[in-house]
Amino acid sequence: MDIEKTEGQTDAHVPPHIEHYIRSGIAQAKSLQRRRRRSRLVRLCSGIAAGCLLLAFVFSVRLSPAVAAYVSHIPGMEKFVELIRDDKGLQRAAEHEMVQDIGTGGSLAGITFTIDQVLTDQKRMLLFYTLKHERSGQKVGMRKLELFDASGKEWEHGASWSSMDVEANEEQKNRIDIFLPETSEVPDALTAKVTLDLDGVELNPPLAITFPIDHSKYTTFEKKVVPVGKKVTVDGQTFTIEQMTVFPTQTEVSIRFDPGNSKHIFGFDDLRLVDENGQTYAFWGNGVPTRDNGENGKVYNLESIYFLEPQKLFLKASGIRALDRDKLQVVIDAKTQTLAKAPDARLKLTALRQVDDVVGMDWELQIEEADAHRYVYLGSDITDNRANQYDYVQGSSSSRYPEERFQMYSLLYKRLTKNGAPDSYTFTLTDYPVRLQGAFTVQVK
Repeated sequence: MDIEKTEGQTDAHVPPHIEHYIRSGIAQAKSLQRRRRRSRLVRLCSGIAAGCLLLAFVFSVRLSPAVAAYVSHIPGMEKFVELIRDDKGLQRAAEHEMVQDIGTGGSLAGITFTIDQVLTDQKRMLLFYTLKHERSGQKVGMRKLELFDASGKEWEHGASWSSMDVEANEEQKNRIDIFLPETSEVPDALTAKVTLDLDGVELNPPLAITFPIDHSKYTTFEKKVVPVGKKVTVDGQTFTIEQMTVFPTQTEVSIRFDPGNSKHIFGFDDLRLVDENGQTYAFWGNGVPTRDNGENGKVYNLESIYFLEPQKLFLKASGIRALDRDKLQVVIDAKTQTLAKAPDARLKLTALRQVDDVVGMDWELQIEEADAHRYVYLGSDITDNRANQYDYVQGSSSSRYPEERFQMYSLLYKRLTKNGAPDSYTFTLTDYPVRLQGAFTVQVK
């Protein structure tokens, strides 16, 4: 065996006039441009899709002297320094002069949005921006981001950003993390169409900001592929660490799961790389943490080691979330509005609302200490026994931790087809808080 070491908010409530609430949600969803599910923008609120919380430790990491020296002489770069303080790889990318100054923006109804800098390579782009306004007594946020190339074609990407609103006469400097699919190439110029939000109401038209991309900032830094090919077995479940692909902005770790496993592995707790000096390279909650890689494969994005080049590296995880394959599907009896099938008694359906072609579901999940600071994303794609198709409209979550160990979810769907009222709904779990017995540490370099 190739293993180096194996080791044993507030309460949710149902709003009054629920039919109006459901229809309002659908009306709001209709105002958004529909896109194919695979290429839909991913808006990650703080900690939600990442599966963890953005905690204060993000700003406790010290900048290297070289990075501090590089940015200290550039006016207005103090906030930029804070925005990369959580990521050692991005610090080194800035040190190697990969940051491109932009300083282009636009204004709408007294609101100004400016793209300050861009940092990009072949796999990840970061847009650093400033948002400010003079609307006294009102709050402004960013609702949607679309990117187009010079021909006007929408550029395929996924994006995440924090969801904090800005008060009047305040200035928010933040960043947008953009993930690039394998087939996507960075254009010579992009137009960002930024849809703003004023006190919860979408502002139109969106601001259109065009900016160039200086390819010379990153093309000399070609990706590095580190073969690994090590098989790991924990609690009878096997997976193979195939390789690491290192870019200036992130390190990709490719893992393939044995299709013969009796359990489906959802993911890893605290997956990180550790070098010979004990320095850790992990995913700190910004950007896109993982993507599918063909059948039974996933790619995990960690901090970049591109400019650091440690002599030894170990891949570690403190836990592995996995569930028996025959427990992955959750089935809801639409007639009795009860759960017909669930992985265990910790998951409960607290409400099912069916009004014409809309469906609302409320869930309650009991969690343990290990999941106190992470959001358990159960999944959002449903089907029914009539083969109807559904569009996920919106969702919300809350928790009663630590008073009570529960997470609550409210999900809203619109039925797109008319194959008849269903007798049951089904969805497949994409995560669940149950773990294998054991952790792992494997040398990968």
